[in-house]
Amino acid sequence: MGIIQQLRSKLPFSRSTKTRWMWCAIAAIVYGVILLLPLPGITAEGQRALAVFGVAALLWGTSALPLAVTGILVLFLLPFSGAITNKSTYAYFGNSAVFFILGALILSSPIMRSGLSTRIALAVVSRFGKSQKALLASILGLAAIMSCVISAHAVAAMLFPIVMEVVRASGAKPGGRFGLAAFLAMAWGVVIGSNTTLLGGARGPLALGILQNTTGKTIGFVEWTIASIPLVLLLLLVAGGLLQFVGQGEKVSLNAARRFLEARNRELGAISRREVVTTAIMILTIALWITMGDTWGLDSIALLGVSLAFISGVADWREVEEDVNWGIFVMYGSAIALSAALTDTGAAAGLSQYLLAAGINSFLVIFAAIVFIALMMTEFMSNAAAVAVLLPVALAIAEKYGIEAPIIALAVVIPAGLGFMLPVSTPAIAIAVSSGYVRPLSVLRWGLWLDLLGYGLVLLVSQLYWPLLGLGG
Repeated sequence: MGIIQQLRSKLPFSRSTKTRWMWCAIAAIVYGVILLLPLPGITAEGQRALAVFGVAALLWGTSALPLAVTGILVLFLLPFSGAITNKSTYAYFGNSAVFFILGALILSSPIMRSGLSTRIALAVVSRFGKSQKALLASILGLAAIMSCVISAHAVAAMLFPIVMEVVRASGAKPGGRFGLAAFLAMAWGVVIGSNTTLLGGARGPLALGILQNTTGKTIGFVEWTIASIPLVLLLLLVAGGLLQFVGQGEKVSLNAARRFLEARNRELGAISRREVVTTAIMILTIALWITMGDTWGLDSIALLGVSLAFISGVADWREVEEDVNWGIFVMYGSAIALSAALTDTGAAAGLSQYLLAAGINSFLVIFAAIVFIALMMTEFMSNAAAVAVLLPVALAIAEKYGIEAPIIALAVVIPAGLGFMLPVSTPAIAIAVSSGYVRPLSVLRWGLWLDLLGYGLVLLVSQLYWPLLGLGG
């Protein structure tokens, strides 16, 4: 049995039948209430999409049902409610992001099975594993640095097997605090670090395109990085502090982890052909993600890497079947379909307009509202979708209030990249949950703290630092 399956078998995510029925009943009430609410300016289809959105947010947030099962319910409700058609629902489910995650997680199987991740884990623990605090900080920092130049999703998928080896070797219990902290360090690191440059995700280039088409203005690559670095560093410090609280209460044996990994390393002997080929394929895949990601697509490059792994013999399908949590694809695909429904029906734009055009006359209040809405929207839809929905509306309102367009673009894009609370917020969080060491409710609890602190830091940096760069309002 594969590592992921072993962990899932030991960690019960399901609730009692009574509790499941209770949450499902509440979800049905939420669905009905949203359908009956008077929402002028939002189409009937948009209101139905919002009703499905309410159900999904409740069930995903409470984990009343397994994540994939809630995803299946979303795929049923979207066409059933009349929000979008069957054809559109399943077309959106086949989004390229789903296939990117599929490819990236399949690639993690030969990294684990070849012993490559064990060697890397040994190096990490030996150098940084003097204490639990130092190890968590090293995972957080490594994830953040890598996601400066590589897609955050790809970094999470690459670090996943390494963190898994370290956590397992330490003797951490599934559901315990150290395993939770280690995987949150991985996920938070890539989420925060991906805001440093335009290479960390699709939302940055998308925002620049909208900004230029709408206002004729833009933000350069270097200018973007200079604007984001102080915020990224502050967020990493805050996240590092939170992780020390998350990891408290469970003592693990890093010495035992080192002894275990050293024994494994001796068993592995010299670097095998499988490790060498796996390393070569990963280096090639990463290089293509960096250089050809925009041209070929991250998903196509991931699938190319998968194909090469099987052709070369370093990946075995039976091992992949055991190692990959297939339910993650159902959950994430349904989330993409839901975000598309919110966008296509005008529900998200209408909701943003409701919240932003409330007769507010204060620059600071409207700016804070834009940042907050971006932060909340990205918890329930892809960050690119949040940017696509909110930024055009925010730019229009910014013109009304005399706010500079570039600062509004940053105020939308950076918070839209800070999804910490739900597995659907970003693939990095979903990948962490798939480990079996992270419960969705724990993600929500600690992610809420990081969201609130991040919100304050975005406001602080935007008012004190960005104006020094000529990005003031």
